Amino acid sequence: MIVIEPSCLDAVKRHAEQEYPRECCGLLIGRIEDDGRTRVVIEIYPVSNAWADSDALDHRMLITPQDYMRAERDFSKQGLGVVGNYHSHPDHPAIPSQFDLEHLAPWPTMSCIVVSVRAGGHAGDLRSWELATDRSRFNEEEVSKGS
Repeated sequence: MIVIEPSCLDAVKRHAEQEYPRECCGLLIGRIEDDGRTRVVIEIYPVSNAWADSDALDHRMLITPQDYMRAERDFSKQGLGVVGNYHSHPDHPAIPSQFDLEHLAPWPTMSCIVVSVRAGGHAGDLRSWELATDRSRFNEEEVSKGS
């Protein structure tokens, strides 16, 4: 399960709309609780899409290891860390793709939020996923709004 502040959900959607028709991406900052079963998201950390061919509208995204490291360093003083990532799917459903499974899924204890952005740049469906323990697929996880 992922528990996320409503302001963070709004910020993810705004980021997705701003980057349309390209994919946006960023990191989810918070704590992992309940023996890895719950991610509590306190903040989002937008990053630039580092996909090598980012000028092309090929609907791919890449978060660099340096971005992960920077986020971990910046938030560790507050007792927080990276608990997942988010990205948009322009003109596609909020369902992870095969590319996402093969390239974007770091660990089964992390969440992966996908937001669908439709023509005109309007964010719609937002869903969260977690990697199966055997890394063979994503399973949808419950999204609970924090206080």
